[in-house]
Amino acid sequence: MRHFKSGTFARDTMPTSVRPFSPHISLTGIDQVDLQALWDSGKRLLLLDVDNTLLPWKAKEVPPESKAFLTRARELGFDLCAISNTRHPERLTVICGLMEIDFIRDKFKPSRRMYNAALEKYGRTPEQTMMIGDQLLTDIWGANRAGIDAIWVRRLGKEEFIGTRLVSRNVEKLLGTVLYRYFQAEEADVERRPGFFRRAVFQQMVKFAMVGGLATAVDLGLHNYLMFRATSGGMLLRERVELWAAATFGLSQDTFIHPAEVAYPVLKIGPVLLAILISYLMNRWLTFQATHEKITVRQVVQFYAVALVGMLISITAGSVVNAAATGSVQANWLKGSLVGMVAGFIWNFNVQRRWTFKKGSEQ
Repeated sequence: MRHFKSGTFARDTMPTSVRPFSPHISLTGIDQVDLQALWDSGKRLLLLDVDNTLLPWKAKEVPPESKAFLTRARELGFDLCAISNTRHPERLTVICGLMEIDFIRDKFKPSRRMYNAALEKYGRTPEQTMMIGDQLLTDIWGANRAGIDAIWVRRLGKEEFIGTRLVSRNVEKLLGTVLYRYFQAEEADVERRPGFFRRAVFQQMVKFAMVGGLATAVDLGLHNYLMFRATSGGMLLRERVELWAAATFGLSQDTFIHPAEVAYPVLKIGPVLLAILISYLMNRWLTFQATHEKITVRQVVQFYAVALVGMLISITAGSVVNAAATGSVQANWLKGSLVGMVAGFIWNFNVQRRWTFKKGSEQ
């Protein structure tokens, strides 16, 4: 989860529907495990997930924190065993050799087979055992099914198997939302994040909206002018476009698309392109404060790519509303423009922040 917390879960008070997925403890890293407390509580066997628990996914070097954890565990007398359903047993053999721990590779977690095999191998009971892993749907669920207590640690890296990233992690977010209702944070973790209105993302959103307001004023002003004031050959430009659409595509009042509906998107393109340029320059300077970085072709292309998709979203949403609304031409235009503006804003802010200006957003 994005905002991982250290603490314990009140499992006895939570609904039985989510209890099978609940760890006893969650920690921000394996180096935060209190090994002495586990030993004093009667734990003697530690079962360990490998990828993103002891080392990053696909990595072949063990992080210093994990090495220190394993060394301390051995000094206290713990039995250590990695349990994994990896499809690459050769790598697992090498890694566990480097860490000097045994491993069991068997049926996919959350099957109980690996857990029970480990209990049998080391002659321990579930009460003497603790599982440590980074996934609720495999490590923690499997441990609970075997009657073993579990510690949930924050994953070491973002890289992982695509099925895990797209499916398991999204389900995990939903489960985490429920589980954290029955959570008691550690004292060191009690400090809360600043209120929403003080967060950087909200401040960026406000600035992005201000820039968007300026760009929108240019967009709407120019579009309004082209739609209702600009003339060509003694007639409104909008009507000229309608005649062109009727002649070119054979549109009429009886066709699915009315000629009057074509002028909106056609005359929208120019204003939006100009608004994108203004938005790029202003957001680069004001919202994401990226002026210390050189303007690169890649950044400009990314911004325009996102903005053009946003333009399509805005035009599509606006055109649908413009066509569906029942009112005057100008009233329908206003409704379509407002809906298109909101749809475009949602897309543009989120993608520009998380992709184009990612570095500036993180500062």
